[in-house]
Amino acid sequence: MQVPELTIGPGGQETTRHGSPAFPLAVYHSVMGRNVLGYIPWHWHTEIQLCLVTRGAIRFSVDECQHLLQTGEGVFVGSGYLHTARPEGGPDSAYICLDADPRLLTAFPGSALEERYVTPFLQDPAMAQRPLSPATAWQGEVLKRIQRAYETFEEKSFGCELRLTALLMEMWLLLLEHREEGGSARHSTRRENALAQDILSYLGRNYQRRITLAEVARAVAFSGSECCRVFKRVTGETIFSYLNACRLNRGLELLRTTDLSVTQIACETGFCSASYFIEAFRARHGVTPLQYRKRCGDSTEYGNR
Repeated sequence: MQVPELTIGPGGQETTRHGSPAFPLAVYHSVMGRNVLGYIPWHWHTEIQLCLVTRGAIRFSVDECQHLLQTGEGVFVGSGYLHTARPEGGPDSAYICLDADPRLLTAFPGSALEERYVTPFLQDPAMAQRPLSPATAWQGEVLKRIQRAYETFEEKSFGCELRLTALLMEMWLLLLEHREEGGSARHSTRRENALAQDILSYLGRNYQRRITLAEVARAVAFSGSECCRVFKRVTGETIFSYLNACRLNRGLELLRTTDLSVTQIACETGFCSASYFIEAFRARHGVTPLQYRKRCGDSTEYGNR
């Protein structure tokens, strides 16, 4: 199963429902070229995430760290942390992604599992992210369980939910037991991560108009220099390079789903002129907006390959 386009709110929070209220866990196999944007944009969610690259190479960015993962390698992403993924080995690069609500690890509210092994570690910076390599024995065990979770999820045989929960708990225990080993030297704090999310939220609500750094700073109640420093540290991007990407992504959506002219779309997405929009669009996507629209119209598969 693949989700070709994430649903992301203005604050960067993914709103896709993973699994069901009765069993909030889902496992996906994502081929990067089948995503509408060709990559996974910056987002966060309350679920924990475990990924395994199955083909090619993918660069995951999370908690100030970038991990270029080859086939057979993976990554753990903690609850609430901004992250993104981009193909480095061509559009056919693919990975398994397991998204699970941490409540599945607790058995029931107020349990010893929740109080001793879940809640304290959801806030632990050492559990923000972890690259996983088969060359390290315990990490290899986590990677094997991600693969088994995918197979179990796809089979959907009797006992599927029990097996998935057991695999999730085994992986969580391995991560807890080794959380201090080889961690990154620098972790963003929850405050920094929250500030980056607030900036994303402001940009997402206001991208259609001209935005200044002073306005961003006032909206999040920090200085402009602090906003720039923290946003760059957490995401690796400047505020305004992200804003430009946000506008262009919205332009892609409007080109696919509406009959608006290029001039109208330029105005809708906050560009000062159609020519600037066309120039920025071509620099990012290698085609003009009209060429992209024609490609979408010529192939019902475009954006889902």
